[in-house]
Amino acid sequence: MIPGLEKCVTGLLRICTWNVHREDVSNKVLGSLKVLYPPFGGLYTLSPNLSLDKQLAEGLWRICRDVEGLKTIDYDGWDGILGLVEWCALRGEIINPRLANSGRSVGLSEDDPALQAFRSLHLMLNAAELEDSVPLEIVVGVSALIRGGEKQNCPKVSVAGLDLLSLLHTRVETLIITAEQEAGSSAPVETTWVQYWVPILHGMAGAAGTSRYSSVRQHALSMLTDAIIDRHGKYLPDDEICKIFSDICVPLAGDRMKDLLAATAKPDFRAEEVLIELEMCISLLFKPFLHHLKRLLASDEAFVGIWMNMLNVMTLLLGEDIAPQDEGGELTPERLLWTTKELGSEHLRNAILVLAASGVLKTPDAGQVSALTWNSIDDMAFCQKYVAEWQQQG
Repeated sequence: MIPGLEKCVTGLLRICTWNVHREDVSNKVLGSLKVLYPPFGGLYTLSPNLSLDKQLAEGLWRICRDVEGLKTIDYDGWDGILGLVEWCALRGEIINPRLANSGRSVGLSEDDPALQAFRSLHLMLNAAELEDSVPLEIVVGVSALIRGGEKQNCPKVSVAGLDLLSLLHTRVETLIITAEQEAGSSAPVETTWVQYWVPILHGMAGAAGTSRYSSVRQHALSMLTDAIIDRHGKYLPDDEICKIFSDICVPLAGDRMKDLLAATAKPDFRAEEVLIELEMCISLLFKPFLHHLKRLLASDEAFVGIWMNMLNVMTLLLGEDIAPQDEGGELTPERLLWTTKELGSEHLRNAILVLAASGVLKTPDAGQVSALTWNSIDDMAFCQKYVAEWQQQG
């Protein structure tokens, strides 16, 4: 270990803190922060005997508090700061899993690196002075905070990160306009939106698909569904809307439903928690689908693939029948599962009626999409009692 290394690191952080507001040198100074963390620096992090994560996080917070200074920095300065944010967000102290799963509130220490990263991100996204200054690359730091909460066994950190991602989603239009004005870019508006808005959706989807905590997954699923049907989607070309369904909505809902249905076979599964998430997966499939249907229909080949994959996902839920449950009876796991299947079949029915009204579905033997649809529904044992009615209504 190099003698005096800690003083060198903290000294650089102090220099950055003191020079944030100096327009003549701030970008070069803040850009030098990259020597403190990988991949361009941070070799000291390989030492098991020296951990400077708390010092880095404290330095980050002191730099970010100077919001007036941050207004004046450009790409190089932001690149150094946001890289340090990402590093600190992933370096929070690990909470004992027993405490994390005990149901008791477990707090983080005031100098926890992930907590300091959250404070810095929260300030940058909420400070009125920085409304038009924060670059859209901040999404990387927010996504890191969500992953870091998972690594820490602290779902509160992940949920806090998702809330920041939601805030970023509401502000993305203003940030994109600012970025285009500063760059003087001649690139189409659609390209810019694909570059910056879609990663926000992927950040939400990542939390919904991989988190070990139901509170995080449910929060992310709800946010993702609302984000996709938000007005921002109008800026994307039709083929990108199709990609959101084929790359995010359908595979995410399918994977989660498969895992959740497997959990219902276990004697100790948390019925209400699991079935709430199942309902959210159903909403993720059908709400955006109906909202963007006209645009999906503009691409015949992509639409057929998306629709058939949606039917395959619904077969996971509706493939097996279940005896009707007394609505006034005890709230048993069987009754909750039956209610969820009823909800899923109702969403499917609504989609079929809309497609029929659009001329996509007619009689069972009229057209490729129609035939494939009714063949898939034949595999859904739970829906067989409704098929004749659906065909008649359609």
